[in-house]
Amino acid sequence: MLIAESLSPENVVLCETATSTTDVIKQLAGKLAKRLGQDRTTIEEAVIARERARTTAFTNGAAIPHCRLAELDRFGIAMMILKKPVRWDSQGHSVDIIMMIAGPSQHIPEQLRILSNSGQVLDSPAIRARLKRSPDAKAVCELMAAAEKAVEARRARDGVLRELRRDQLDSADYLAEVADTFEW
Repeated sequence: MLIAESLSPENVVLCETATSTTDVIKQLAGKLAKRLGQDRTTIEEAVIARERARTTAFTNGAAIPHCRLAELDRFGIAMMILKKPVRWDSQGHSVDIIMMIAGPSQHIPEQLRILSNSGQVLDSPAIRARLKRSPDAKAVCELMAAAEKAVEARRARDGVLRELRRDQLDSADYLAEVADTFEW
């Protein structure tokens, strides 16, 4: 299960601002609960517990809160893109792009792949900039699918070792080419 298969326009929120991390998590957990046929509170509590263990925010302004639940049989992804960042954690990270992932406990390799793809996509300054200018939820999904396709193609061509050593290799934003194909 990859991002393109787990994210739908109904699960993308484009919003001016959020009041807090809790507000963001509640809204996204509600979207995922509806998509996955689960209780919102269960997803929300699992994500908050994961955040307490270790923040999922990055210094680049993105966060990927996630959880695994035994009762799930498939993955779901919800995204929120904020016009104004929200303070995410006690470490002082502020984020404006949040991608929440919920998946089945028994599918760890798939979740790790989704997390890896998500991290690479949201690490791209060009992709983050384009996401912030997205005209609608459908455009967000199309951009995420195209970026993930490029990540997967690069992994197939260069292997996982390149990902592990990427700081030692080229530091160019290879996903900028993908972002540039979206003219909004």
